[in-house]
This record gives sequence, structure tokens and C-alpha cells, in this order.
Amino acid sequence: MEMKKGLTGVFEISSVLKVLALCILTLGGYLIYKLYCFSNQINQHTEHKISKIFIFISIFLYSISFCYLIYGLANLHDLTILTNSIESHVISSIFDVTWIVMVRNRINLITGANKGDKLWLHPFKTSILHVIYMQYKINQGLTTNTI
Repeated sequence: MEMKKGLTGVFEISSVLKVLALCILTLGGYLIYKLYCFSNQINQHTEHKISKIFIFISIFLYSISFCYLIYGLANLHDLTILTNSIESHVISSIFDVTWIVMVRNRINLITGANKGDKLWLHPFKTSILHVIYMQYKINQGLTTNTI
């Protein structure tokens, strides 16, 4: 499949404030959901697919880590549980960050954006704001019709 240049037909405009609020209210769960949605949209419109196995493993590790962290916090008296929950969180975070970088790179490919371009997803801003920043840039590209 030939890679389609541009955001139109690939992504949709969504409220950045809504994305931010849902990420906060769901304690990061919406971040994973949004990454999943972005990955599906990317996989439908580019030859540079994000592995479904990788996506599944990332979601699984996030879910285990989240449950383990909640359990660890509920049992603060047992430091072993909390220590193990932190270890599982580190492993999950490695997968999550890798997934974020993969999505970021694919969006840059789809837009044809290079460093310094208006729609280029800056690595530092992406690492801090994740899907919130991605959605902001997607909205910017779709509303200005530059791509």
C-alpha cells in the first residue's frame, strides 16, 4: 500500500482539553486507549505498521502494572509488594515510551514533516505531553489545511 501523505482521512479532530481531562481522570488509561486508536489509524493508512503483537503486549503490561501499583499502594505496609509494583511499572513504561515514539515517528512520516516544520512532532514535547500534543498537532494540520 502506498503511504498517503497528509492527515485528512487518517485522523480526526478531537478536543485537546477533552484528551487532557480524560488522561488525568483515567490515571493514564485514556493515554493507552488513544495510542491504540492512533496506531489503528496509522496501520490503515501506511505501510509502516505498528505491530499488533507489540500493541497487545504494551496494553497487557500497562494493565498488569496499573493493577499491581494500585494493589501496592493499598498495601503500603508490605514494601515487597510496592517494590515489585515499581519494577513492573518500569518495564511497562519502557514499552509505553517505545510505543509513543513509534506513533510519533509514523505521524511525522504521514505528514511528511521534518524537523522545524509546523506539523513536526518535537521529541521533547511528545515525551512530556504524549497524546495530548499529538492531538494538538493533528488538529493544527487538519484545521489549517496545510497537509
